[in-house]
Amino acid sequence: MRIEIEGAVVRLIPETERERMELNGLWELVAKCEEENRKLLPLGMYVPGSSAYAQFYVEGLKAQADPTKGLRKLRYVCMICNRMEEYPEDKPTPICCGQPMYNMD
Repeated sequence: MRIEIEGAVVRLIPETERERMELNGLWELVAKCEEENRKLLPLGMYVPGSSAYAQFYVEGLKAQADPTKGLRKLRYVCMICNRMEEYPEDKPTPICCGQPMYNMD
């Protein structure tokens, strides 16, 4: 999916058939003909290079949590090089610079 930003306008340009179908699903979720259109609101945080994805909440829909997907992520920092990373809580403590990273949470 290609993203183009021109001022206040954001274009999502699908590049595969799967992306076309997913963009159509998003469009149907957000653009309601009979009702007021819904807004996409940023959820959580996105850090380029550290985060694999950005999340958005669709305003007006009830959030549904999937317990199988809801593993909490813990933040770790290396006390030697100050590198910060997030790992799921079910993973072992990561190692950096030859030592276990410090859990910030």
